[in-house]
Amino acid sequence: MRLEARGLVRIFPDGTKALDGADLEIATPCFMVLSGPNGSGKTVLARHFVGLERPQAGSVLADGVPVERCLAETRRRVGFVFQEPEHQILGITAGEDVEFGIRRRVPDQEERRRRASRALEAVGLAGTEDRLASALSGGQKRRLAVASALASDPELVILDEPFNGLDPEGAAGLLRILLGLRERGVGILLVTHDLEKCLAHADRLAVLGSGRVAADGTPGELWDRLPALGLRRSPGGPDRLREMTWLD
Repeated sequence: MRLEARGLVRIFPDGTKALDGADLEIATPCFMVLSGPNGSGKTVLARHFVGLERPQAGSVLADGVPVERCLAETRRRVGFVFQEPEHQILGITAGEDVEFGIRRRVPDQEERRRRASRALEAVGLAGTEDRLASALSGGQKRRLAVASALASDPELVILDEPFNGLDPEGAAGLLRILLGLRERGVGILLVTHDLEKCLAHADRLAVLGSGRVAADGTPGELWDRLPALGLRRSPGGPDRLREMTWLD
């Protein structure tokens, strides 16, 4: 699928411009990283793609159709994982939580359970269907949020700062899950400032600055510009890009 943001403007009530004419296109399959300094508008832009924010100017299109005209279908095709997983955990048990988002689309209870078990297995949580969601660790809750997004078989998954609060082992485990999804043809849009954890695997990097896309290209193409764009990277040339991962 193809998502397009065209000239998005979003101004907060205090006058802060979160987005100031932002343009960005995402086409699956991809492993795309959206980055930028704190306050650059990353989360606000990502939320527009699934209608969680409404632009004050500009438009968001899904395969050429305004998202507000195909919102339910867009949310089926695009999974969104919030920065704080507790914000989207709605079930008492892990299994109930994964089933919650597909209840209307999959009325058959047995089929919902099969889908939930398959999604939990995909994120390394097989056998947790009856565990209390509140009793899961922080890393497990984040994986549960990913499983909930996967239950509807999305074409694209957007993850907002998914490495926050994870130890190196947890971050590596989540990254492996995302790379496995990419191998299956699922698009990944990773919203993060933690480039050192994942940039080696990205086929595209977009950098926001002051509410606009300041740079867009492959990580190798943008390597020399990263410090000027306010982002950290390994010292040296683009050959160091392969080191920017938490995988062994």
